[in-house]
Amino acid sequence: MELYRYDKQMKASPEEIFAVVNDDERLKEWSPIFEGNEYFTEEKRAKGTKFRTKLKVLSKTYQFRSQITEYEENRHVKVRTTLRQGTITSEFQLAPASNDETQVTVTSHFEGTGKKYNLILKGAKPVIKKVLDNQVNKLEEIAAK
Repeated sequence: MELYRYDKQMKASPEEIFAVVNDDERLKEWSPIFEGNEYFTEEKRAKGTKFRTKLKVLSKTYQFRSQITEYEENRHVKVRTTLRQGTITSEFQLAPASNDETQVTVTSHFEGTGKKYNLILKGAKPVIKKVLDNQVNKLEEIAAK
């Protein structure tokens, strides 16, 4: 089930945008709930990298185990996050566009076995979209700094 899709052009180069996405400290500027990543592999940004992400939402910390399954610097990152309820696959893609802009595509899909979680996530999709759209739109401001 598709959880999220963002597909717009930003007034920044792929390198400027990727520099934010590819740096944990800059991610904190971009995402107010992101607390950091703990890496289990030597490489922090490469195919096969394993890590735990910590997010703080309403005074509660959540941790998620993830792995980078595809990585192309300044262009593409695909991450698989494993939860008890299923798997979330998120993809971040950048493509040069006209007028010094970049086409930014972000997608997130959930694969789970329980109908209960699919129903809950389907109902939460509008809220997820609003929150993540605001966050991704903020990326353009930070990349331009």
